[in-house]
Amino acid sequence: MNYKTIIPILIGFNLFFLQSSIAQEGENPFGNKPLKWSLNEKNTRWIGLHTYLQLWARVNENNPGSIISEEIQNTTTDISIRRFRLAVQSQITEKLFAYTQLGINNLNYLSPRGTSLDLLDAYIEYDLFPQLSIGAGKTAWTGLSRYSAPNTSKLLSYDLLFLALPTNDETNDLIRKLSLYTKGKLGKLDYRLVVSKPFSARNSEDFDETPQEHIAKFTDQGSGGSYSGYVKWEFKDRESNKIPFSDGTYLGKKSVLNVGAGIEYQPDALWYLENGEVTFSDMKLWAIDFFLDQPINPKKNTVLTFYTGYFNYDFGPNYLKNIGANNPATSLDPIESSFNGPGNAFPVVGTGDSFFVQAGYLFSYMGKPDKKSQLQSYFSIQYSDFEQLEDPMIYYDLGLNWLFNGHLSKLSLNFQNRPVFTETINGIEFDDRKWMAILQYIIRLE
Repeated sequence: MNYKTIIPILIGFNLFFLQSSIAQEGENPFGNKPLKWSLNEKNTRWIGLHTYLQLWARVNENNPGSIISEEIQNTTTDISIRRFRLAVQSQITEKLFAYTQLGINNLNYLSPRGTSLDLLDAYIEYDLFPQLSIGAGKTAWTGLSRYSAPNTSKLLSYDLLFLALPTNDETNDLIRKLSLYTKGKLGKLDYRLVVSKPFSARNSEDFDETPQEHIAKFTDQGSGGSYSGYVKWEFKDRESNKIPFSDGTYLGKKSVLNVGAGIEYQPDALWYLENGEVTFSDMKLWAIDFFLDQPINPKKNTVLTFYTGYFNYDFGPNYLKNIGANNPATSLDPIESSFNGPGNAFPVVGTGDSFFVQAGYLFSYMGKPDKKSQLQSYFSIQYSDFEQLEDPMIYYDLGLNWLFNGHLSKLSLNFQNRPVFTETINGIEFDDRKWMAILQYIIRLE
């Protein structure tokens, strides 16, 4: 029995005894007592648990040349676990906070047997002043934009904004890094500043140990750190910054209007050949964004949600990354293949300018007796002018959430339309479009 098995068991035993001896207060949307226990009579010290499971049932129009079971398949249907999380957070003293989270992503039919939980987060934080906290460990505290640290079980749409995760699985582990950070609030200003030691790019699936002519790739030759920061001005209700993750919508519980800006910088993060000579490139990224989550009719709990962001990325010449979330195919026929790669991959992050817009509307309660079930429609669109592509990259999502108990139990149906690019004598050009349909269910306990 290894540590990945022992840790959940120990957590379970500890919480069992805590639940037996410490009173709980309040109720969550299920009508259950929250998984939070006081450690002193004043309730200033506590320990809490949350866990969630995110399931996908999917039909994907595969990119050209995608091989499954040694044959080219145009369409794949599958069922998978997109995410599982188990987290414990504790206010150990009035100033000392600890957060630990285990999890797994993308458990699908291609996954190896015996997949185990990974240690995603493990950090401690100390409040120096009401306006300033410092922390360290493996953590998702980062800068750049609102959704560079997203709360994946409380999003408006079905999944992440990968554009806001520019180094995901290149120099970090599921957006986490080994970091020192400061964060806090100064009036209406919410801020975070982070210094990180990136994980070695050599351990990334995309690592290429041979630099290419005038195409930047992440290198393991750099020895420096990465630096990021994000500030936002909260015009209306204040959002919690107890943990790094940002919600996609508060479902009428808050009225939020924020404007934010952030940066991320890493010296000599990438390399390439310039006329045969090895040249290093700094990673210089910045973004500005706007978020609105506004109740329209409090009695009916209707809510308008809107997010938009501009992302200016400089990784070096012609850097471009294809991303296929929970990819249902991993092999390609070299003759039939496109630039996108296998399965559902397409260009998402690269050197260039990008715009993203997302909007949603929460409709009134469906049943008067319980006033819990609601429908929420949304759409998302990304427009990117990447240096390496001859044509703009445009993808969009159309979706509907059926909220049974808020974010704790919801069913989502999402349709994604993505571009397919092909290498031609004129460069990498747009060729076709493909669809992916996902039925998702999230169950969360907290």
